[in-house]
Amino acid sequence: MNLAARRQRHSPCIGVCKLDEASGLCLGCARTGDEIGAWAGMGEAARDAIWQQLPERFKALAVRVRLLPSTSDEIQAWVAKTIEQRQGTWVVGPPGAVAEFPCRPDRDITVTIDEDGVTARAPDAIFRLNASDKLRAFAFDDDGPTVIGFPQVRATLSKVSTVTSLGADYDAVDVDHRSETLFDLGVDRRFSRFCVRTGNAELAAKLRGFIGQPWSAMMAGMGMDIIQHSPARVVETAQARIEVFAPIPPPGGKSPDGAHTHFLPQFLATGEEIPSTLELPSYAAPVAIFYPGKSPA
Repeated sequence: MNLAARRQRHSPCIGVCKLDEASGLCLGCARTGDEIGAWAGMGEAARDAIWQQLPERFKALAVRVRLLPSTSDEIQAWVAKTIEQRQGTWVVGPPGAVAEFPCRPDRDITVTIDEDGVTARAPDAIFRLNASDKLRAFAFDDDGPTVIGFPQVRATLSKVSTVTSLGADYDAVDVDHRSETLFDLGVDRRFSRFCVRTGNAELAAKLRGFIGQPWSAMMAGMGMDIIQHSPARVVETAQARIEVFAPIPPPGGKSPDGAHTHFLPQFLATGEEIPSTLELPSYAAPVAIFYPGKSPA
């Protein structure tokens, strides 16, 4: 991710405040002790000069995760650019319960950006990133994934471990879908949820029959109904969602080349909110992950 910051609205601190004895640089933000102490009183030009030195310092320290200087407006502009230029895949959700929105040259995608955020539409899915001045971007390695993060204190969703009806999906991107019923499958995560949404009365009635039961019971009891009807899958975090409309493949079938979801019990069992290789600072919750190039699957 390469964004030139117009104005630094946050410090590079990620809460790992320990100086490297050899270099004198902080192992979390790569600033010197003097720079950290003087930061609050620095002008924007001085802060910009330090930010510009940090990438090389991070390399020298072998620090893998680094907070980027990008403002929320710049993050949204960059997200729109990755989609417009078909540069990779956006992913929302925890390991084992994710939705993927691929951005490839052969896909028909339109992108809009406004005061409410970024919206990308394809025939098989919609990706939405909501605007917020609290969005932060974290980079991993050169040309590696970028994670959009959000303060944990603002990012917690209702942690659900059983099938739960959330009622009408008033947050649906398209108005036509807001009268349909959203069912949280209960993957027991703080910062994300995996749902199905349907306007089919028969399917909704069957799903209501499993309210209060774990997703495994629902899958055992009506998994083939889910595959047959292929309701929209909605995977969301506090600031992002992907709605997938593509048919669900049968057991043993191959995921479609376009947008799709993965619901994999063996990975859900880890309890992770984000892949362990992309661990964020303790104050940040994952919103969405961008994988440049090929799909992460």
